[in-house]
Amino acid sequence: MSKVTDKKYLILGILLAVFLVVIVSACSLAVKEQSNPDTDWVIRSYEDTVVLMKDGEVIEVFGDISLDTLPNEDKEHLEKGINFLTKDEALLAIEDYDG
Repeated sequence: MSKVTDKKYLILGILLAVFLVVIVSACSLAVKEQSNPDTDWVIRSYEDTVVLMKDGEVIEVFGDISLDTLPNEDKEHLEKGINFLTKDEALLAIEDYDG
C-alpha cells in the first residue's frame, strides 16, 4: 500500500476512536443522570431514629425505630443513606428495621 492510503486508514482509525470515546462518555453521563440520588427515595438515620427522604426533604419519621437497637453495619448504611427508586421499595426496607 502507498503511504497516502496508510495515512487515510490511520486518520480513519483515529476518528473512529474519538467517536467511540464521545459515545461512551455520553452514555456514562446519561446513566449518572438516571441514578441521581437527589431524586431517589432515601432512608437514613436522623438523630436516634430513621427517616424517609425525597429530594433532600424529610417525608416521614419512624420514631419507633431506635438506632441503638440496630447492628453497627445497619447503622453505617443508614448514616450514608440507602437509595431506592420508589417509595414502596423504601417502605419495605424500613419494615426490616422495624422488626
